[in-house]
Amino acid sequence: MLAVIFLLIWPHMYLMQFYFRLFRRELPNSLELGALFIMFVMAGGTGLGLLGGIAVGLGLLPWLWPELGQLWQGLTVVAIYFVNSLIWFELGYRWGQWEAKR
Repeated sequence: MLAVIFLLIWPHMYLMQFYFRLFRRELPNSLELGALFIMFVMAGGTGLGLLGGIAVGLGLLPWLWPELGQLWQGLTVVAIYFVNSLIWFELGYRWGQWEAKR
C-alpha cells in the first residue's frame, strides 16, 4: 500500500511542475497570480483524486470483491488517479484560457 502511495505521489509532483510551466508559458503575465491559483486548484484536485483512488481501490474494492488480488486494487487506484487528473487538467486549462480572454 505504501508503495502505491509513493508511486502516485512522485508523478503528482511532476504533474504540478508541468502545470506551472504550462501556465507560465501559455497565459499572459497579467494573469500570473490567477494562473498560479488555477494551477494549485488543479494540483489539489488531482491530489484529491489520489486520495479518492486510494479509498476506493484499497478500501472499498477489497470489501466489495474480496477475491480480487492486490494487482487489481493497485490498477484501480492508478486508473482513478489518471482519469481524475485528465478531468482536472481539462477543466483547469479551459478555466485558464477563459480567464485570459476576459
